[in-house]
Amino acid sequence: NNPVYQMSKVGVPIIGALKGHVITGGFELALACDILVGDKSTTFRDTHVKFGLAPCWGLSQKLQRKVGPGRAKLISLTARKVTALQAYEWGLLDLVASGESMSSFDRAVRVADEIAANDATMVQRYKRAIEEGGATDLAKGLQRERELGIAHYMRQ
Repeated sequence: NNPVYQMSKVGVPIIGALKGHVITGGFELALACDILVGDKSTTFRDTHVKFGLAPCWGLSQKLQRKVGPGRAKLISLTARKVTALQAYEWGLLDLVASGESMSSFDRAVRVADEIAANDATMVQRYKRAIEEGGATDLAKGLQRERELGIAHYMRQ
């Protein structure tokens, strides 16, 4: 029943195309995406503390890994709105579509096309290496990358 858990089991990249307000549970769903594309209207807001709710889909852990613990506390403990520009500067949004000539959806489709033009197996394995390495310290992450790389070449 946890959509964020289900999203974490998808082997291919998930690109989130965002427009307008990304609030609380929507914020948690956005953080489950591999790449986030917004537009100038995109804003983020974590209102868990405002309404006495506990995050259950990873916002308290994933946000600090994206923007750092200080900014995560600023966003979550104040329930303040984060603009698209701030989100981009802080590393929360990966791309911001201009909005006039291209929507966030159109920009996300372009990114998907760029990814799809690459070797599908390697895209999946590379995604896995980034995710598994990011969940541990650098030494273990480097070792895991090497293991995945060896496994890749041994299968071909």
